[in-house]
Amino acid sequence: AVVSTQSTGKKLRTVMDVVHRVQWDDQYNPEDFVVGFLDRFDGLVEEEFQYFDWSDVTTVDDWESFCIPKHRVYYFKHHGEIVWDRRTRTDKIFTDKEIKCDQCEKT
Repeated sequence: AVVSTQSTGKKLRTVMDVVHRVQWDDQYNPEDFVVGFLDRFDGLVEEEFQYFDWSDVTTVDDWESFCIPKHRVYYFKHHGEIVWDRRTRTDKIFTDKEIKCDQCEKT
């Protein structure tokens, strides 16, 4: 079931809120996530979460790491399922207690 923040009246969390949750919450493995973003030349593309340098784009050396402006991030996928999408205001990262996943290791 898609959870839309529009129907609940809650504000959609920011890209960096999602990034920090994925990086620091023990229930998530960053390797399980893919980021959909708008490339200036190729349109909407996907890359693995860990491919990105999530620092401020103005502080990163473009030749050493990959960093994009946060407004270009459209969605996050977890094992192929969209769990956060700014276009549809979908948020399963902060609205569900955990993402249901048969592929994830249980600790």
